[in-house]
Amino acid sequence: MVCTGNLASDGTDADGAVDADSAADTDGAGDTVSAMDADSVDAGAGTGGAGGAGGGPGGGRADLSAALGMDTATRVMGKLFVLAPRLVDALDLGAREYGMSYARGRVVAALRASGPVLMRALSEDVGVTPRTITGLIDALEADGWVERRAHPTDRRATIVALTPAAEVAYTRLDRSYRDLSRDLVSGLPEADQERTLHVIEHISARLDDAMSRATVALEADPPVLPQHPARARRARPGR
Repeated sequence: MVCTGNLASDGTDADGAVDADSAADTDGAGDTVSAMDADSVDAGAGTGGAGGAGGGPGGGRADLSAALGMDTATRVMGKLFVLAPRLVDALDLGAREYGMSYARGRVVAALRASGPVLMRALSEDVGVTPRTITGLIDALEADGWVERRAHPTDRRATIVALTPAAEVAYTRLDRSYRDLSRDLVSGLPEADQERTLHVIEHISARLDDAMSRATVALEADPPVLPQHPARARRARPGR
C-alpha cells in the first residue's frame, strides 16, 4: 500500500504547497518527543513507566498521561505528534514509488477531477499562486505526468492535462490510498469517522492562529533551559 498524503484534501496552505515537494524529507521528525506526548513516551519494551505503568498498547510504550495529570486536550495533541512523523513515512513511500510529493499529488488529483484545464484555473483549484503552479507543472511535465497543450482559440492561454501513462498510474495510486485509508479506520462506525473528520478540521482551522499566539508568548518569555554545570561555568563571562 502507498500513500502520498490526502491528494484531494481541501486543507492545503496556498503558498506552503511550493515547499511540499520536500516536505517528506523532514530530517529528524521521528526523533522529536514532545512533553505533550507523554502518553506515548517510549519506556522500553516490557519495562514499567511512571506510576508503575507497564508497556501499553503502543508496543512497549508506557502511558504517562495519568501520572502527569494531563487533560484530554493535551493527550489529543500528544497523539497527533506521534502520528505526524509516521504519516511523513507514508509520504516518503509515495515519493519513492511514484516520485509524487504532496504538492504534486494535489495537482495530479485536481487534473484527474477536472480533466484538461487552463493553467490559471488549475492554480485556483489547487490553491497556489500562478508562479507555484508553473513550477509544479514544469516538474510533472519533466517526469511524464502532465502535458501542456495550446488553447484552440486563445494563443496566450495554456491547457494542462494528464498524460495517458499518468492516468493509469494515478488509478493505481488512488486505489492504494483508498485501501490504506479504509484499513486505518477499519472497525470504526461511520458516525465516529465523521466525528473524527470534524475534529481534525477544527484543529486544522485553529492551528495557524494558535501557533502564532504560542510563538509570541515564547518570544516574550523565553525558557531557561537546563545546562550541565561544567558547560555553565565555561559560558560565564571572564572565565
